[in-house]
Amino acid sequence: MFYSLKKLHPTLRFFIQLGIAYILFHLLFLLGVWLMELYPHKIPFAEFKVSDVSLPKSFVDSVSSSKGSSHSVLLLKITGELDDSAEVSYGFYAFEKRKGIKTSKFIMSFTKKLSKGKINIDERHDYYASDTIHVFFTPKGSKKGWLKIRTSI
Repeated sequence: MFYSLKKLHPTLRFFIQLGIAYILFHLLFLLGVWLMELYPHKIPFAEFKVSDVSLPKSFVDSVSSSKGSSHSVLLLKITGELDDSAEVSYGFYAFEKRKGIKTSKFIMSFTKKLSKGKINIDERHDYYASDTIHVFFTPKGSKKGWLKIRTSI
């Protein structure tokens, strides 16, 4: 035998309707979480190409990070081919205030040595500094080849 909600006391009817709304809200929330997992956020990368590997190059990545956001990791992807060794380094500017004067100091965070042959590097590094990163390519004997360096803060 089924009872109509209209026959119930108004307070009891309110709590039953509130419970149904509570369950529906959580079901919709779980559906939203499931959809976000199904369609993940694409991580933005800054991409730099080194076509002449005999010359040193420097790049500045200021596009892969949301301004003012907190971040804790730097994604570094390097692909290409070299005929001899080279290095890829990155760093950032730290600002200090001493005796009322604001100064900047460059801090080199990481250096990756690249050897002869095909390059395929995909690494994660802790990075709690600024929204901008400076990337440096330095040849250590390489004359021919190419590199593609991708970073994401």
